[in-house]
Amino acid sequence: MFRIIARKMCSVPKSKNTPIPVFGVEGRYVSALYSAAHQMNQLDEVEKHLRSLQKELTKPKIVDFLETSMVSSADKAKLFKQVGEESGMPPAAVNFLAVVAENGRLKLLKRIIQTFLTVMIAHRNEALCEVITAKPLDDISRQALMKALKTFVQKGKNIQLTEKVDPSIIGGLIVGVEDKHIDLSIARRIQMYTDILKQSV
Repeated sequence: MFRIIARKMCSVPKSKNTPIPVFGVEGRYVSALYSAAHQMNQLDEVEKHLRSLQKELTKPKIVDFLETSMVSSADKAKLFKQVGEESGMPPAAVNFLAVVAENGRLKLLKRIIQTFLTVMIAHRNEALCEVITAKPLDDISRQALMKALKTFVQKGKNIQLTEKVDPSIIGGLIVGVEDKHIDLSIARRIQMYTDILKQSV
């Protein structure tokens, strides 16, 4: 079935494997989309439009439409294709959405898109890092943090840092590096000491 999907999404016979393994039903759709978009030189455009679509998929009306059985899969496919074309989506993305809808897999669409976005992070050899601080970082602190983060990620990976400010942590910082989570906030320390005091009473 997924060979048929790949042919629908791209007429070029040679496939391109994803940079990281993907599994299950979602993985098969993502593999077909990645291969088609790569061959058509549309990866970046597909990613941009799917990120925008991902935000729309959280709206209640959209969720109801995806899950309703009152609209046939064929009609959903036609609608997705029409909306995709009118919004300027690249052909690889339009065909992907139509195939997912036609096969009755729209309930998996959010997970499929998220998996594709994860694949694109690996495609660019990026390491996503997030830091939360009580106040904005200055340049010196940011440079020191970037230097420290490089010791946590695989050599050669490009660090993509997202900064957030949350005064409730009081001071220190909370860092997320790919699948690692480090809480060095003052709020965490206070909570830790409070718990120790409670246990000693």
